[in-house]
Amino acid sequence: MQKIAVIVLGCPKNVVEVEYLLGILNSKGFKITNDVYDADIAIIHTCSFIKEAKKESEEAIYNILNIKKTTNLLVYVSGCLPQLLQDKILKLFPDIDGFVGTGTLKKIPELILNKKFDKGLLPPGGLNNSKFRILSSNVPSTYLKIAEGCQHRCSFCIIPSLRGNYESRTIDSLVTEAKALVEHGVKELILIAQDTTSYGKDIYGTFVLDKLLAKLAKIDNLKWIRLLYAYPSSITDNLLDVFNEYKNICNYIDIPIQHISKSILSSMKRPLNTAKIIEKIKTKLPEVVLRTSIITGFPGETKKDISELISFLNKGVFQYVGVFEYSNQKESESSKLKKQIKNSVAKQRKIEIENTQYEIFKSKIAKILHTKIDILVEKCTKEVGKYCIVARSYFQSPEIDGNIVLKQDKPLQIGKFYTSTVTGLIGYDISAKI
Repeated sequence: MQKIAVIVLGCPKNVVEVEYLLGILNSKGFKITNDVYDADIAIIHTCSFIKEAKKESEEAIYNILNIKKTTNLLVYVSGCLPQLLQDKILKLFPDIDGFVGTGTLKKIPELILNKKFDKGLLPPGGLNNSKFRILSSNVPSTYLKIAEGCQHRCSFCIIPSLRGNYESRTIDSLVTEAKALVEHGVKELILIAQDTTSYGKDIYGTFVLDKLLAKLAKIDNLKWIRLLYAYPSSITDNLLDVFNEYKNICNYIDIPIQHISKSILSSMKRPLNTAKIIEKIKTKLPEVVLRTSIITGFPGETKKDISELISFLNKGVFQYVGVFEYSNQKESESSKLKKQIKNSVAKQRKIEIENTQYEIFKSKIAKILHTKIDILVEKCTKEVGKYCIVARSYFQSPEIDGNIVLKQDKPLQIGKFYTSTVTGLIGYDISAKI
């Protein structure tokens, strides 16, 4: 029985794809290992959404190929990097044993078993549904990928060329998978796609994320449902209404706005009414916790644009903001724009935005000091006589929003919910006690 190690890079959408792939590989008789030095075969599932991700993927491949030099390891590359480079990837990495793009990940077992390398495995797409899935983590939350691809054409983004047009899964298939995950012990489902709020338009003729959420909310023992990657213009009144209807839909929405200046939004080919959409959300869901993403240093961005952005943030509509310097991908439309911004300027503006938002974040957490919040325990380890517990509350997404941290004499059970009292703040982590 051949042993396979799979290295996954990039976002949660890639993680879900690899979990499907692990299930498929297992069903074909391969043994899964976490140790590449113990493996016969290594698969590197790559990301290349921005230059930094592309560089990370390339470095990972070089590292695994170095292991191959002294072993009999077979090395395959999958995902966004082969999709971006096409057959040029062989010039860059002549020692790999094969590759597939985003749309043919499930063909890797066939590629390995037949030992036949096919350069034609590069249609865009994604592994978005499978009856096989092996979770890569034992934490009580996981991701549910509801769609693949994207119908938008943001000028800075190469996702459509890597992943193809938007393709929703059916409601029935998602509910079936969700029930299986909950039976496996999952307490929280995090809905993801390139754009979650456009869900269903391609197969049902209208936006039906609200209907999917309502069905998921009725699954027994599913405690939290969380929404990431909401596209502003696809947020409907029906979607906001469903948040009020079901208690296990977290009062939290991740809605990447990228900027607020209309001139920059126009150059980005993003919705120009973003500010009004945020206002509508806060009107219908006044207590909702919002997260967003922002790009600094986009071509043509001025000091006035940054001032406008800071003024908007200072209204306090967002609790969490991820700030990214513009990545000038040569394959993107925006790389051809005039008035490119220096990296040093983009970085300084990023720091300015981050500092502004952290003060806003501190003021929001100050309002819940000494109040009680429900938490979901994810880790519990003993350190110097005390138990260190890492948990999250409804207003925190995994890995990006910080944690709830407790230190106490008694352990807490992973995967269980507890009521805790907020006691302080350490960076973006919140301290609490039972």
